[in-house]
Amino acid sequence: MSIDDPGKDILEQAALWAGRMNEPGEPLSAIDQARFQDWILADPRHERAYRSFVGISTMAAELPPDARANLKLWAAENTSDRAASRRRFTKWTALAAGVAGVAVLGGYLVKSQGLFSESYSTRTGETRVVTFEEGSVAYLNTRTTVRWLGDERDRRVQLVEGEVLFDVVHDDARPFRVMLGDSEIRVLGTRFDVRRKTDGAVIVTVLEGRVQVRGYGSGAASSDWTRTLQTNDTMTYRPIGMVEEPHETVAQNAVAWRGGAVVFEGTPLSEVVEELTRYTDQPIKIRDASIANLKVGGRLTTQHVRQGLEHIVEVTGAPIVIREENGVILLESTRNHQMGAGGTTPSR
Repeated sequence: MSIDDPGKDILEQAALWAGRMNEPGEPLSAIDQARFQDWILADPRHERAYRSFVGISTMAAELPPDARANLKLWAAENTSDRAASRRRFTKWTALAAGVAGVAVLGGYLVKSQGLFSESYSTRTGETRVVTFEEGSVAYLNTRTTVRWLGDERDRRVQLVEGEVLFDVVHDDARPFRVMLGDSEIRVLGTRFDVRRKTDGAVIVTVLEGRVQVRGYGSGAASSDWTRTLQTNDTMTYRPIGMVEEPHETVAQNAVAWRGGAVVFEGTPLSEVVEELTRYTDQPIKIRDASIANLKVGGRLTTQHVRQGLEHIVEVTGAPIVIREENGVILLESTRNHQMGAGGTTPSR
């Protein structure tokens, strides 16, 4: 059976892919790279599971030698024969099993290394302010989870999902790091926004100061990369090696959500809808493909999503009709709506 065989559960597939992508000396073929990308993009759970295995290996590598040895010993004793038979992937499935049992076997690992440190989360439409012990502040946007992994010597957090505006206290001796699977953002003291999208893409926007973004290649065929961003710079990168160069932006627009709004400027309607679905549990669908790439702009409220959509249509004069059906907000072109409603809606 292949790695991405649907007969395997997601965690098993993720473990096998983590082993294959990170096995030294064996670069992936173009076919396997395409298979991996297809698997990652097929379901948001795939990307999250894959990043979990890679993240586990990264954290385990930072453990003291004696703690690492204990973890490997426990994993070897508790890994199934089926997983152990795959010599290439044993260390990944074993590592996952080992970390899962750390909380049971040794509280000292949890407390001293912060493997399962306190997490902070928000629900749909909710925001939250978190102040870490060292003084830095994290402003959490909707549907966000952040985990503190640091201690008195190491300032480190993990952005599991969602979006956070970080206001970092300056400290030359202790850089502040945001961990995102195969990448990290490193700063001494600054103000920046990080969004981790469900498809794995990461958007970094700097409001003050300077940040360094580092990516760690997966597999022997991939390379590490580094980009530096300054005030009013933004960039987007993806887990499959696609990195956008930093470019200038209006950074304040990226954090308009702090005031209960989002700002668009010449943005395709499909992207507007994708953004707004973060702030509501009510489904929003574009019924007519002909308007999906229609570019719109404006400032929309995130508190009342339908009202925000109606406002942007009114201000821009976009040929869009908004209505609800069975609890779903539907967006249609005025032309198609006229054809189905006897031509009562004026078009532009």
